[in-house]
Amino acid sequence: MKLKTTAIALLLALTAPLAQALDATPYVYRTVAAQPQSQGDREIAGLFDRWNAALQTGSAKNVTSLYAADAILQPTVSNQVRTTPAQIQDYFEHFLAGKPVGQINFREIRHLGPDAAMDSGVYTFTLHEAGGATRQVQARYTFLYERIDGQWKILNHHSSAMPQAQPQLQASHH
Repeated sequence: MKLKTTAIALLLALTAPLAQALDATPYVYRTVAAQPQSQGDREIAGLFDRWNAALQTGSAKNVTSLYAADAILQPTVSNQVRTTPAQIQDYFEHFLAGKPVGQINFREIRHLGPDAAMDSGVYTFTLHEAGGATRQVQARYTFLYERIDGQWKILNHHSSAMPQAQPQLQASHH
């Protein structure tokens, strides 16, 4: 009986690090978010598509035009919070060098009134490096939108890289 107890204790001692390693594996979102069901949610989801399309133009001015005059940008790859159109445009002039293409992996849309909405979740950007290689970066995001003079504008945009290092991402359509 003592040998059996020792064997069980030894087995548990050896498998505990494996169990901890499994728990320590960072979560990676690998699916593409489904289109929302309601028309109101689809309208708000479309605002990300509009922003992502503006990124594809390569024009920081086009991207900046989607932000309210008093918008705040808390960007992914800069420590500086941007609070003026000039600062926001400066950020995108550098960010667009990587020819980013975004994809929503997970999202929640909240309507905060007839002229305000929030879209938050996780997105993955494919970035193109100078040598032709691509890399993917996953981040959490929040867009706060406000309808100003009949046009939806980004009032606040927060984006932060995932806190745990992730293996190379390969987003898939599941």
